[in-house]
Amino acid sequence: MSQKAFLAGLDVDMHASFLSAGMADRGQYTPKAGVPVECDVYVDRTTQDVGDLGQFRSSRTEVTYVLGSMSPTVPAPDGVLVVDGDTLTNINEISNDGSLSRWVVRRG
Repeated sequence: MSQKAFLAGLDVDMHASFLSAGMADRGQYTPKAGVPVECDVYVDRTTQDVGDLGQFRSSRTEVTYVLGSMSPTVPAPDGVLVVDGDTLTNINEISNDGSLSRWVVRRG
C-alpha cells in the first residue's frame, strides 16, 4: 500500500471518529451542473487579518473535504456544499494532498 492510499484511509477513519464526537460534519456536495453526492467535511469559521499591516479583521470560512468520502467526485470552483444548515460555495482551493482538499468558501 502506498503512503497516499494509507493516508486517505486514515483520514476517512479519523473523520468517522470526529463525526461521532461532534467535531466534524457530513454534507451534500453538488458540482457545478452536476449530481449531488454525500461527503465528509470539516468546516472552519475563523477570522483573518486584512491589509498590508493587518489593520483590519474579516471573517473567513474554509472547508476541508475528505476526498475518500466523495470519490470519484472532486471539489471544484463554484461547487456547492450544504452542511449543518449552511450553503457554502467553493471559491479557491488552498491545498490538496490527495486525501484532503481545503477550500476558501463563501456563503450562498
